Amino acid sequence: MARPDAARKAQAAHRRDRLILWASLGLGLALFVASLLGNIVGFTVLPFDPHHIFGQIVGIALVLYGLTRWR
Repeated sequence: MARPDAARKAQAAHRRDRLILWASLGLGLALFVASLLGNIVGFTVLPFDPHHIFGQIVGIALVLYGLTRWR
């Protein structure tokens, strides 16, 4: 028995949201932690961000964007 089109589309959307969730959470946390450690230790993560402000802000923004995809 085949699934209705609406159920198939909902399942595909759920799969896409899970992928976006985990990818943005991982990248956001990695960027935030790397920028935080760079700020503490003194290495530069992003060449255009010597004070590590943009790396931390973009990292938190990616985490928050990923959390909006939570179902």
